[in-house]
Amino acid sequence: MRLTEQDIAFISKNLELYGLKSLELKEDILDHICTHIENSEEDKFDKAYQAAIQQFGGYLNIKNIQRETNLQLYFKSAKNFNRLLFIIGYINTILFTTGILSKIMHWPYLGILLILGFATFIFITLPIYFYTEYRDKLLKY
Repeated sequence: MRLTEQDIAFISKNLELYGLKSLELKEDILDHICTHIENSEEDKFDKAYQAAIQQFGGYLNIKNIQRETNLQLYFKSAKNFNRLLFIIGYINTILFTTGILSKIMHWPYLGILLILGFATFIFITLPIYFYTEYRDKLLKY
């Protein structure tokens, strides 16, 4: 069966209505559905379209595909944020210990490391930590 531009637009609009927000995911699923319809034995578009949707598990499963894609993207970004938080925490630890050691040993001009340690902790580490906690709580609800 050959698909017309109207058929493809109809399928695309239905995918948007049933919860696909990501453009790349919508194009991939649209391609799979169009391929299934073109390879089907059906003569009528409606029957071939319904069979292709059932191949994906129905409209509810299409919404679940979007949800699973969003979760995978979230966990990838959360992993990167945790990595960044670890590296900044490590730098903070080095700055704190070097600054405290310089104060104990009364070395000149190294007290600035203690100030840099506090500044990076207050202005970089804490905001990133609280942002990731806030984002995790939003995901739970």
